[in-house]
Amino acid sequence: MRFLRFKKSIKTKVKELREIAGMTQEQLGEKLGVSRQTVYYLEKGDYNPTLTLSFKLSEVFGKSIDEIFYQEPIIKDVIEQKSLKELKTIAESIGISYNKISKLTEIKEERLLEEFDEELLRNIADGLDFEFNKLFED
Repeated sequence: MRFLRFKKSIKTKVKELREIAGMTQEQLGEKLGVSRQTVYYLEKGDYNPTLTLSFKLSEVFGKSIDEIFYQEPIIKDVIEQKSLKELKTIAESIGISYNKISKLTEIKEERLLEEFDEELLRNIADGLDFEFNKLFED
């Protein structure tokens, strides 16, 4: 049986942890030996830190690296950036319910092809104005 996986992006809890610790971006940067701008990009998810910097973050926050960084399916971001009206229009255009599309933000990979066939996933990707290969991989 064929197995299809979600493509994932790396997400970060750096901003949340920094705010809980009561630090500014500049203060965190000083502790890490990086600029405030680097902290800003880390928080936005636009910068993938080195392993050394990841371990420093772990030490500063007293958290494991996987508590600071995690992976999330790209399709979740894509769907969450669409309005309810847009998602309903996309669902209607491909002949499924809005609930079916929204299910993609929660479904486990192991069940993906049980609940969605590849053609439907391709149609959803097209409706979302995304290339199938940027959302899913074999």
